[in-house]
Amino acid sequence: MEKEFQNMPRHYVLCFSGSCCRAGECLRHLAAKYGSPEGRIVKAVNNRFADGEDCRLYKPKQYVRMAYGMLHMYDDVLARHIADLRGEITRSFGNGTYYLMRNGLRAIKPAEQAFISETFRRYGYDGAVFDRYSDELSW
Repeated sequence: MEKEFQNMPRHYVLCFSGSCCRAGECLRHLAAKYGSPEGRIVKAVNNRFADGEDCRLYKPKQYVRMAYGMLHMYDDVLARHIADLRGEITRSFGNGTYYLMRNGLRAIKPAEQAFISETFRRYGYDGAVFDRYSDELSW
């Protein structure tokens, strides 16, 4: 189970309340138990507010399908559309983020995948196809 928590965001809020009735299904508690946060100081839920059923900081353990890489996304796109498509996507994310996503160095979240696919649909294509997909925890 520890492998699931290797991609835990650096400043993720953890919960160390062992008495909570939802601890076994709360991502914040599971991350505190199985993750390995870097540094001596971590952000944590105040135990006085970790009150089980009504906890406002409860985060269910859910998986989302992340996409990686866009190296072959334009393979079936007409040459006259490539510059405009790439331009729209690059302007939306910025050059740095676009190239991290393109090269598979940054995960492409479901909402970002939907935006990119919708951009392709506006040009008459079926949507975007990414290089690979991975089911990961939704932080």
